[in-house]
Amino acid sequence: MSGNVRVRRNWTRSLTIVLIVAVAGAIIGCLADGKKTDTHRLFFQSTAGAVLFDHGKHSQSADSCAQCHHDLYSATQAIACTECHDADVKADDFEHDNLKDIHSRDCSRCHQVMEDAKPDSCRTCHPGSQPSTTPLVNCTECHDDSFSPEMLEHDEYLDIEAHTCQGCHAPRSVSEAYHTNCTSCHLENAPARFSGADGKVVCGACHLR
Repeated sequence: MSGNVRVRRNWTRSLTIVLIVAVAGAIIGCLADGKKTDTHRLFFQSTAGAVLFDHGKHSQSADSCAQCHHDLYSATQAIACTECHDADVKADDFEHDNLKDIHSRDCSRCHQVMEDAKPDSCRTCHPGSQPSTTPLVNCTECHDDSFSPEMLEHDEYLDIEAHTCQGCHAPRSVSEAYHTNCTSCHLENAPARFSGADGKVVCGACHLR
């Protein structure tokens, strides 16, 4: 009789320990899932080999969503330079490309976020191949021959209602956009992984074969 009682006690004790471990494991699992970042891994198809893109990791390391999703930021609603600088600093004193370099391609340092805008596929604006060698749309696409782009300053174009950057600027091909943005960032942040001993980009670091 005492042997049966001892067996029951041991069985009860073992079952209790198993339940405690199971509950603790469930709690830890829930906490871990709460901190887990959804990676949103994507495969970009390319003739050079598909590229595995981990959006979760990139969004954590990028200074701003604008580094890739620049279409989310208004071209017309600029943030005043005096928000960060003295009154003697003016945007007109710099070329736009210089400002992008100074601010590490973070558009949000100067441009306000458009609240209704949503991230979109790069291919929505960037064509599969470059349609022309010029980065500008011919003025005669919208105007007659009497119009000349020198008639207005760049800021005046932006002040015109419903004017967008793409009204004048032809977007680069999607491959050129990827190579320009991805390569510059990779070489800056992880050169050992994305370049060889000669400093040149290793295509196989991104393109899978």
